[in-house]
Amino acid sequence: MAEGTAALLDRILTHIRARVDPDYAFLSPGPSPWTRPPSRSEDLRPALVTTGGIHLRSDPPFRALDMRWGDTSHRMIPHGTPSRLLALDAPYVDQKYTPADVEVALPMAALGELHREGHIGAPAPNHASFCGGILRPLPGLADSVESLHRALRDDGTTGVILLPTCSICVQTTCILARELEKRGMPTVAISLLPELSAIVGAPRTLVVRFPFGAPAGDPGNGDLHRAVLSEAIDLLLEAKAAGEVRTSALAWRR
Repeated sequence: MAEGTAALLDRILTHIRARVDPDYAFLSPGPSPWTRPPSRSEDLRPALVTTGGIHLRSDPPFRALDMRWGDTSHRMIPHGTPSRLLALDAPYVDQKYTPADVEVALPMAALGELHREGHIGAPAPNHASFCGGILRPLPGLADSVESLHRALRDDGTTGVILLPTCSICVQTTCILARELEKRGMPTVAISLLPELSAIVGAPRTLVVRFPFGAPAGDPGNGDLHRAVLSEAIDLLLEAKAAGEVRTSALAWRR
C-alpha cells in the first residue's frame, strides 16, 4: 500500500463525511467478547466468512449499490463450489483480483488442503459472504448474524476466519467477529487496515500487508493462501485473551 494506513484511514473518513454523512464515525463498541476455541487443532472445523460480495449465480444479488448505508444480508456458499457457479461478474465484486482467482477472498481450496495435511479438522460444509460498503453495520449485521450463527452451528462449525476485501470491510469483519463470539463461536479476523481494527476491536486480529481485494494473497498463489490461513488458525487456537493482534510476516508475491 503506497500511503501509510493511518493516513489512508483519515482519507476514508474524510471521504465518507464529505459524500455521505458529515457526522460519520467508525464504531468503537468497547472490550471484545471472547469464546474459548477447541483445545485440539483436529477439533477445529472452520468456516470462512468473506465480505467479497460472492454468491451463487442462483442466489438473489446483493443490493449494496442501491442501499445508502450498505446491504447487511449474507449468502451461504457450499464448500468447494467451483468458480463457474459463482456470480463473480457482479458489479459489487472486486474485479481486480477475485474473478482471476476466488481463493484470494474465499480460500476454500487452501482450507481443504490444510485439512488433508492434518492441520485442522474437515472444513465446515458451508461458508458465507457479506458485501462490501456497509457504512452502518448495526443493527443489520447483528440481525444477519443470528441466522448465520444458526446455520454454522447446525453445520458443526467450531471456528470462523473472516476476510475483509475493502477498507470499510475491516469494520464489518470486526463487528461480525464480535457478534459471533457473543453467540459462542470463536473467530479470527484478518485485517488490511490495522488502525481501523484497533478502533472497532475484534477478539483476535491477524494483520496482513496485502492490497484491498485480496486478503489471502495474490491470485494463483496457493502456497500463500494456505500460509495466511495457517497463521490465522494458529492465532485462533493460541490466543489467550480477547484483543490479541498479530502481524503476518508473509509477503505479497509480486
